[in-house]
Amino acid sequence: MKRYEIYKDSGIQWVGEIPSHWDVVKTSYLFDDIGSGTTPNTNDDSLYDTDNGINWLQTGDLNDGHITKTSKKISQKAIEGNGTLRLYPINSLVIALYGATIGKVGVLDIESTTNQACCVLPPSDKISTDFAYYIFLASKEALLNLASGGGQPNISQAIIKNHRIPYPSYTEQQSIVSFLENKVSQIDATIAEKEQMLEDIKAYRSAIISEAVTKGLDKNVEMKDSGIEWIGIIPKTWKIVRIKHILDYKTDSLRVGPFGSSLSGNDFKTEGYWVYNQRVVLDNNFNSNDTFVSQEKYKELSSFKVFAGDILLTTRGTIGKVAIVPNTFHEGVLHPCLIRFRVDDSIVNKDFLAYYFNDTNLILDQVKYNSNSTTIDVIYSYTLKELIVSLPPLDVQNDIVAHLNYKVQKIDEMLKEASQSVENLKSYKSTLITEAVTGKIDLREWKPKEENV
Repeated sequence: MKRYEIYKDSGIQWVGEIPSHWDVVKTSYLFDDIGSGTTPNTNDDSLYDTDNGINWLQTGDLNDGHITKTSKKISQKAIEGNGTLRLYPINSLVIALYGATIGKVGVLDIESTTNQACCVLPPSDKISTDFAYYIFLASKEALLNLASGGGQPNISQAIIKNHRIPYPSYTEQQSIVSFLENKVSQIDATIAEKEQMLEDIKAYRSAIISEAVTKGLDKNVEMKDSGIEWIGIIPKTWKIVRIKHILDYKTDSLRVGPFGSSLSGNDFKTEGYWVYNQRVVLDNNFNSNDTFVSQEKYKELSSFKVFAGDILLTTRGTIGKVAIVPNTFHEGVLHPCLIRFRVDDSIVNKDFLAYYFNDTNLILDQVKYNSNSTTIDVIYSYTLKELIVSLPPLDVQNDIVAHLNYKVQKIDEMLKEASQSVENLKSYKSTLITEAVTGKIDLREWKPKEENV
């Protein structure tokens, strides 16, 4: 794309050179009335009005886009009784100061109040709100580098006010915004298509696995009623078994991770022997870890050691997922949020069981059914033992696993390719925004291409 004729140093690291006729100014120069909000007393129901209340924006509502609604609303009483709350106009720019969404921005398409974690820049005649929006998208990383605090870093209003940004004429701002709105909408549409493709591929993957581990590979096989409501019909040669009947009782077949003071946060180190945690299982990644214990603690927890072939089950958070410890494993122990169990290899193929746990809803639905609850916080050892699976003969399990390994590998390659495509598009979008708002491309004469009628 075309560049400007002459550039100068902006003096801002993330910006670099800017067109010679552009200025660099502080946010406070452009916005005279930068403000925030507060949180009304959450114990006073009269301060909130879900149905007919006044919009109240929280940082979780920010999505790096235009804000058309808020997740919560407050009452008129809340505003009248709190001078810190004010109703900001449409076209105000909002920036998250802290929390999980720190640095995210949004443009109000509605009038709204905010909580204290939002910094609000009301409309100004000195700068286009949309241009400022793109500026803050581009400078997010620079702002985060200025954040203070430990576990939860904060961006202060002072940082926002003193934030130095490139400042072209209003006419050029409008040209840049027009260009970005056109290009970004195209990119976002393509990203949405790719993300839908990802979801479709994931659904296809799940359907293939679920069909294979519940009905087998032979479409013409004779079926029978399993007698279990949540399982339904199964091939005639398959059996219904409980997990406790396929455990390897020749070994320490089932072990819950250490609890209480046996293993606490104070025991965790930055290196040493592994503590196999939930993330290892969910990612099925046995190559990297961030939780360790000392040799002394490892010896103390010898009954909780993990070995090759062990099946690790998540019991809290995202429950009911398993991973099989590979032969190339790291010496380590269980985290309290896991159960380790071992199965009889003469009865069950561990990979078949992993597909059954991870890629069907049969385990989680069963846990919910047995507990008479839709929300399950934890799986206990006795819960695991009583879980029911439909199990084919071992040779059939082996055939199913071989079939799925081949199919799933191909599907996972498709998922990786589609996922990388999405990431490339997001990176391109980010780069394009940065180049436009910092003057690396001359958009003064840019016009959208006319579509053929």
